[in-house]
Amino acid sequence: MLKTEENELKNSQLNITLKQEEPEKEGLVIPLGEIIRCLKRFAIGWLAIAVLSALLVSAGTAAFSHQLSAAPVAMIGFNYSGAESGLTPDGKTFDVNSIKNPTVIEMALTKLGYSLEHVESVRSAIDIEGVVPPEAIDEISVYKSAYEKSGSLQVAQAMLDVDYNPTQYRVTFHFEKTPFGDDEAAQVINTVLECYRTYFFDTYGYNNSIGNAALAVDYTDYDYLVAVDTYNNTLSTLQNTVDELESEDRSDFRSTQTGYSFSDLSDAISMARSYDSDTLIAYIQSNSVVRDKESMISYYEYRIDELERAKKSALEKYNTVVESIETYEKDAVVMFAGSEEDASAYTKASEQYDRLFTQKNEAQIVVSSYTQQIAECKARLDSVKKLGTGEASEDKVAYVEERLARLSEKVNTLVEDVNTTVMEYNESVEFANAYSILVPASVLSTSYVTMLISNVIKPMLLVEAVVLLGYLGISVVKGFMISYHKRKEEAEAAEAQ
Repeated sequence: MLKTEENELKNSQLNITLKQEEPEKEGLVIPLGEIIRCLKRFAIGWLAIAVLSALLVSAGTAAFSHQLSAAPVAMIGFNYSGAESGLTPDGKTFDVNSIKNPTVIEMALTKLGYSLEHVESVRSAIDIEGVVPPEAIDEISVYKSAYEKSGSLQVAQAMLDVDYNPTQYRVTFHFEKTPFGDDEAAQVINTVLECYRTYFFDTYGYNNSIGNAALAVDYTDYDYLVAVDTYNNTLSTLQNTVDELESEDRSDFRSTQTGYSFSDLSDAISMARSYDSDTLIAYIQSNSVVRDKESMISYYEYRIDELERAKKSALEKYNTVVESIETYEKDAVVMFAGSEEDASAYTKASEQYDRLFTQKNEAQIVVSSYTQQIAECKARLDSVKKLGTGEASEDKVAYVEERLARLSEKVNTLVEDVNTTVMEYNESVEFANAYSILVPASVLSTSYVTMLISNVIKPMLLVEAVVLLGYLGISVVKGFMISYHKRKEEAEAAEAQ
């Protein structure tokens, strides 16, 4: 009986042991205390690395950054007749982008000693922006005021139709597109603008030669009369040019290189035409100093036909201009005095209308010139037909060749003197300010500091963010490791007890 009770008691204790549940597993515990202590512990190290990184980034940016300053900006201006109308000095449409002409950039790079492989990058880095003239701004302001009062669509359209052509331009050099740095940027764009001066004068006629200073006539290939006519045409061109300059009140100008005034040159040319040229022509005709009479007749007949065709073309152009003037309708301008009902309209003379009259006068001059040349060629043809058929004596031929050589020398001297005098006048007086660099490009110190800070701040923020993340990451990992080791030690101590 006792054994039975003992067995039941053991079985009961065994059952109790089997039913005992295992302790619940602990969840993830964030050791905030340890992490905060690690943050404090590593704070000095983090600050030291952050400061060192900032210094290294700043130094590296200053040493290796391509652009530490703002893009240099220059101001240029044009001042000549026709600039306000958007025309070149020779009357064609002006394109300010000619500043970026590869020829100009090549001149500048060559002058600075840089490789020409940078031409395209420099060209694409130049930005040109026109400055709105004050008078255009005033006109737009008047229309704007009238529109605000009346709300008329006609006024709005007139405001949109305000036409202007800038004479000043802002030139910006975005040198970050080029291999050049801050130190070279202003020098490069200023040199480009200086070289454009030469290009401008060469392109638009200020340095164009008048006539041919090296007119070479081989007397074995041309008949004497044709040679004299060729020289005479050159003298005629010189005479027209000098007389036009003299008539426009330039009598006070005297060239420092040639010593001549325009009046002096005009007298010299007149003397050469009346004495050297005309006298020689008369001698040739009176003594029949001609190599091939039939060839001369054919030449002048062909020359007359050629001039007739040119005159016909010039006359068609003249008639077209006259027809345009007759059918031209001037621009109507509407003036508002408070309301649309009070509007008054009148017609103003437009620049286009005035330009048509200028074209008419120019076309008339061309037609008259051809008419005169045709008359001279016909007179020369008649005189050649009257020449004798016999050959002139050797003395007469030698005399003509000697006088022709002297005429050649005199014409060449006059051409050189006229070219030199005209170019000196154009460059020093007439077109001294045709193109000018109003404000050269430069790199300002304030811009340098501003761009340095702008370039440094982005990489510095990136580096500082990486340092901060590293600091936080190390602190968190270290906090978990310390917490883990502490719990492990506590558990081992509890088991040991």
